[in-house]
Amino acid sequence: MTFKSIYAAHIEKYIAYKRNLGFTLRDVEYVFIQFDRLVLQRDEKTIGITKSLSDAWCVKRPNESDGTRYDRVSKLSLFARYLCNMGYDSYVPEIPKFKASFIPYIFTKDEIERLLAASDHYEPTKIKQDSPSLMAPALFRVLYGTGLRIGEAIELLDKDVDTDNRYVTVRQSKNGTERIVPLSESVSEACEQYRALKRIKIKSRIPCELFFVKNNNTHCSQGAAYKAFRDTIRLAGIPHGGKGAGPRLHDLRHTFACHSLAQMIETGIDPYQAMPLLSTYLGHRTIESTEKYVRLTAEMYPGLLKDIERVCEFVFPRLRTTDYETDGLF
Repeated sequence: MTFKSIYAAHIEKYIAYKRNLGFTLRDVEYVFIQFDRLVLQRDEKTIGITKSLSDAWCVKRPNESDGTRYDRVSKLSLFARYLCNMGYDSYVPEIPKFKASFIPYIFTKDEIERLLAASDHYEPTKIKQDSPSLMAPALFRVLYGTGLRIGEAIELLDKDVDTDNRYVTVRQSKNGTERIVPLSESVSEACEQYRALKRIKIKSRIPCELFFVKNNNTHCSQGAAYKAFRDTIRLAGIPHGGKGAGPRLHDLRHTFACHSLAQMIETGIDPYQAMPLLSTYLGHRTIESTEKYVRLTAEMYPGLLKDIERVCEFVFPRLRTTDYETDGLF
């Protein structure tokens, strides 16, 4: 994409800077192309976002959802702060309040057992060479047993999965930070069994360094993994609530977080200690992304967490900041 306004060079440098820090910046070019066009339409001549330009950008568009507007304004707010740090006085718009209506689906322990048992017998509805059926049992166990994001799991290299010492090295993380995640004995065994199964079952001559691969030894997309997941929950007798209602493949991560937090507290670990531990394990950049699981856990296990507001509010102090780095949710 080519930017043509007076902000063109600054937008390109900003995007490059953020990506070098490891941010994925989903759809960022599309948003800034729109901003670039607005600047051209207004015939802006001076670098530095004015309140007038900001207001024109932030006005809600016809048929625009609150979430889309929130995303647009957030991106401009961060860019304005970046410009300020670069020495260009800019108006930083206030980000509109937005409460996501999405509620993660948290599996019960019985549902998890049924899901994993069903994955051991999973066969695709159509027999294809590029089916992910061999990897499904190990993949679902890794997702639930470690809390990895699906994107992190399917990008694991074979060398990243150390079943002897029982850990995986996550290199392709959402926040661009490498981390080591321990494996339980059962998850490690599942990974080793899958590795052995690949040697026997996959006859492809195509080399692939990835750990999780389709039956033809090629990369498995998130879409293909989700299709296998939907087939498996159907076999397990777990109903799907329809589009947007779940359960989703990513809900295995949410379930891991809630079950882990509950287990830590049940064994006597103070919530003040449990929260930062879970935050590090999940690869969150801020504790705020993790504290959402406290509320979900409290809803699942009434009485386990008392004075929930106190735990969420004071586990880490709130700081006012003008930094232009933010973290995604979950």
